[in-house]
Amino acid sequence: MPRKSPLDKVLGKLEDLDEVNLSNLVQRLARERKLLETVFDVIRDGILVLDRNGVITYSNQQGRRLIGLKRELGEKVSLLRAAPDLAKSLGLNRLSEIVRPEVIVREILINYPEKRHLRVYAVPIEGTLSDKHSEQDAGLTVVLTDVTEEKSNVEEQIENEKVTSIMDLAAGVAHELGNPLNSINIHLQILQRSLKNEKIEGKNKGKIDKSLESCIKEVQRLDGIIVHFLKAIRPSIPDSKELNLLSVIEEILHLKEKELSGKKISIQLETQSKDPIIDGDHEQIKQVFFNVIGNAMDAITDTSEIRIIISFEDEYITVQIIDHGTGIKKENVSKVFEPYFTTKKKGNGIGMMIVHRIMRNHGGQVGIDSKYGSGTIVTLKFPRKGIRYRYLEQK
Repeated sequence: MPRKSPLDKVLGKLEDLDEVNLSNLVQRLARERKLLETVFDVIRDGILVLDRNGVITYSNQQGRRLIGLKRELGEKVSLLRAAPDLAKSLGLNRLSEIVRPEVIVREILINYPEKRHLRVYAVPIEGTLSDKHSEQDAGLTVVLTDVTEEKSNVEEQIENEKVTSIMDLAAGVAHELGNPLNSINIHLQILQRSLKNEKIEGKNKGKIDKSLESCIKEVQRLDGIIVHFLKAIRPSIPDSKELNLLSVIEEILHLKEKELSGKKISIQLETQSKDPIIDGDHEQIKQVFFNVIGNAMDAITDTSEIRIIISFEDEYITVQIIDHGTGIKKENVSKVFEPYFTTKKKGNGIGMMIVHRIMRNHGGQVGIDSKYGSGTIVTLKFPRKGIRYRYLEQK
């Protein structure tokens, strides 16, 4: 004999209840329903209950939020109408009823009310009144878990690992180049000293000395580039001290003064205060402005200006570097922070990636708005002095 459910037992005694006891029973069931609804509404997972036609007969608060369903429409609405992506993933369509499936477990991407990754767990419900009606009353319970953040963290970790591996490779190549350059530099200096002891006179001696001196300077310059490159790409915890952003920007503009003058580029610097103070690593923040201002200068082909605007928010100091140069094509804007992506003929494609890493390690943000043919705005947001941030370690 099949085992009866508690509800079957209660319903079986309805005929024996008088009006008062029946009223008490109805009130008791209403209170229990209210209690269960309160419990389900505080659960972090979304819960939807469907009848065999795919109509929602119950939904908790999180379930309605995830599929963008208003409370007043939380019942008696088709899942296919409320959440087509979810309905299709469960095998529902306009013409068929729910065929009682095995347990369904899968991850899906929904686009409404916003783009989210959901882990779906669905189990069939059998009828509870009697064996006779069980097939007729079959439905589905669907549990939805929002795994958007989890997915995002995994993707970010994969991206970080990819960038780190590329940086390790680049650092290894740069290191290998540094060794022969040092050797060449040493031998050139030995050759220079030897020639001083030789009896070479006239124009030949002057030409040889000049050529050797040029070779030594170029080798030293290349060695300096490699040292600078290695220092820039190797991740390091910021040595944070009180830092005036205006002073750092002026320092970079002084370094690029001759280049700016040669290209006839004027600088318009606007600030609400002469003391935009943050906690930061001087050399790393200097590298950020060196790269961003350098990119703005490279983007300008004719006589023009670069605007640098410093503004203040509650928690951030924002610096915008604005140029009216060539701009970036729409399809390339999202690739700017990727390693070795560049729109410049002589670019190496790591400048903005380094900017992104330094800003992130300082608890800041970097954003790019660009229109091809019109110019680019790079927005740097630095936490104001005293705002705590967590250094994101790179493994």
